[in-house]
Amino acid sequence: MRERIESLLDLESFDIYGLTELYGPGVGIECTEHDGIHYWSDYFVMEVVDPLSGECLPPGAEGEVVVTTLRKEGMPLIRYRTRDLSRLISEPCKCGSPFPRLARLTGRTDDMVKVKGVAIFPSQVETILGRVDGVGSEYQLHFYRNVERGDALVVRVEAEDHPGLKDSLVYQLHEGLSVRPEVELLPLGSLPRTERKAQRVFEHRG
Repeated sequence: MRERIESLLDLESFDIYGLTELYGPGVGIECTEHDGIHYWSDYFVMEVVDPLSGECLPPGAEGEVVVTTLRKEGMPLIRYRTRDLSRLISEPCKCGSPFPRLARLTGRTDDMVKVKGVAIFPSQVETILGRVDGVGSEYQLHFYRNVERGDALVVRVEAEDHPGLKDSLVYQLHEGLSVRPEVELLPLGSLPRTERKAQRVFEHRG
């Protein structure tokens, strides 16, 4: 989606990270290298922890972002759990900035859905779909439970009707999610639109 917007509008976009609890969209921003978000380490201490155990993870390992504020006086935060998923980047950036980096967010812990013991995030699916030509930006994830086969994931996505597209999507989603989904291709414009955050996950397992 990002690449499409940049191409259509002929512009360069920058990822900005922020939370309402941390001054809004001012925690960090990408540089022109577009290889992670530089965060202001003179204002914040960033950690990444295991979402379940709370154990600190080393740079490069993905987990939940935890923030401690250094200069916030009215409502200081100590090891605040953001529910955002990312990883710390330890290597210096080619741009020369001294500020450390956080990788682009991959999802949120409260968006996670488990199927056949595997954690799945809508953002993972969105990333995979965004790499495939002819696929629209709207999709839905439907989770079912079958008595004989157990849990099942059905991905409903708007797409052009190209030969082999469905099989290609099944393969790429299986590779990226470690779960083999069923894929339903829908005409472009058929899924509902909303001005609010779109509902991506539909749970039918009771």
